[in-house]
Amino acid sequence: AMPKLVRFIFVGGSTALVCLVLILLMVDGLHLNIVLGSTIAVILASVYNYCLHYYWTFSSDTPHGFVLIRYLVMCLCALIINGLVMHFGVKVLPVHYLVVQFLASVVLVLWSFIVSFFWVFSPKS
Repeated sequence: AMPKLVRFIFVGGSTALVCLVLILLMVDGLHLNIVLGSTIAVILASVYNYCLHYYWTFSSDTPHGFVLIRYLVMCLCALIINGLVMHFGVKVLPVHYLVVQFLASVVLVLWSFIVSFFWVFSPKS
């Protein structure tokens, strides 16, 4: 079996890819505002991320209600981080939104790993 870290990196990397594809669809496909499209993409990618981490990465047996509350707190913080990075990168710096979203995704993967490992999916105490 793969170690948790390898599974986490796979899920994090695939989540980043899912998020980038979704923002491309939201902004270029549906013509949504960049920050709104990015926010929707992160929400959808978070659902994908939660399911894979709960069932595969951490094989959690802690009830969803407990884990999900922690996960949602982590995601709320991730949404704020994503919005700040996207706003700064797109509005303050003249950087293409996909480049900024890629960088935001890297930040979100690191944030998610640290918080998930030490808090979200740890057994209820």
